[in-house]
Amino acid sequence: MIEAFVYPVSAVMKLWHWLLGPVLGVPSSGAWVASVILLVVTIRALVAPLTWMSFRTSRVIVLMRPQLAALEEQYGTDTTPEGVREHEQARREVHKEHRYNPFTGCLPLLIQLPFFLGLYRLLLWMAVPDRAEGHSLGLLTPEDVASFQQASFFGVPLPAYVAMSPEQFALLGTTLDDVRSVAIPMLACALFFTTFNMVLSQLRTRSTLEWNDRAARTIYRLIWVAVPFVPLLIGMAGLTGLVPVALLLYWFTGNLWTLGQTIVLWWLVVRVHPLGEDAREHIAASRAALDEQLAAKKETKRSRRSRRLKALARPSTIPAVRREIAAEKAEAKREKAEAKLQKKELARKRQTARREASRRERSAAKDADQPEDQME
Repeated sequence: MIEAFVYPVSAVMKLWHWLLGPVLGVPSSGAWVASVILLVVTIRALVAPLTWMSFRTSRVIVLMRPQLAALEEQYGTDTTPEGVREHEQARREVHKEHRYNPFTGCLPLLIQLPFFLGLYRLLLWMAVPDRAEGHSLGLLTPEDVASFQQASFFGVPLPAYVAMSPEQFALLGTTLDDVRSVAIPMLACALFFTTFNMVLSQLRTRSTLEWNDRAARTIYRLIWVAVPFVPLLIGMAGLTGLVPVALLLYWFTGNLWTLGQTIVLWWLVVRVHPLGEDAREHIAASRAALDEQLAAKKETKRSRRSRRLKALARPSTIPAVRREIAAEKAEAKREKAEAKLQKKELARKRQTARREASRRERSAAKDADQPEDQME
């Protein structure tokens, strides 16, 4: 499947090399280096509209939250077929008002991913002699591949990587120090842009996070935990794995593009879809609700710790204090389980009502068609 996307990617790269080399007279080595950069720029520019769709969808979700929350408050506990039907109809009206389609959030990523993997695989195959020698790669002929492998960037061959053996360095006519002098600065820049892009994405998420949504908070926190580890793993791969200079050039260019694209699209989506007062109030209310919840938990822990410390001054009260705290914990656990059970039961009843509403609609539609059948 991914191999199929090597063909359009290789076509773009071959076109750029032809334009830069035979047409404009750029030396072959420089034309291949520029082709790698322009290949990344071309693919990313072509999928930029899809990226904009993702940005817009995320923003529209934020804009719809106050209205959807109001509908949930109005209809959320209604278990009648009529109420469930009205709730769904009202949600569709909100989606229609904001031109929201749930599939536009994930569809762009699904479309982009094969092209990016095809681009990565093409560069990897081209940069490793024992994988590409004597073979065509997409629309690139064996001669094109051999020419690419002889190209260099700041005097270092594009197929060279830090973890090569001394024999491989000698075969490519370079040294470990020469490769490090180019590869390590490029790797450092790629790591910097990768980290900065992750932080920037987190800041964008934080500005509109649904704070009272536990799943959203969990994902947000997990990504912060991953921020220092992702660059570390990429750095280790660049220094110890099969990551040629050509791929480092791809990483650097791709991450630099992502940084600029994120800044531009974030600025654009804020101007095109500014947050209304209701959306700002909703975000503030969700954050206030979370702060209140955390403060209550903190106060509960403080109270229990205080009672334990006071009991130490009167050892005879220690068992009673322990029983009291244990009873509080058991009651809190019971209330949590009961709330969870009530939520599940409500969801079951609403699902039953939804099926009943659908059955009535089908029955009404069948009755509406019946006279026409009889006339025929």
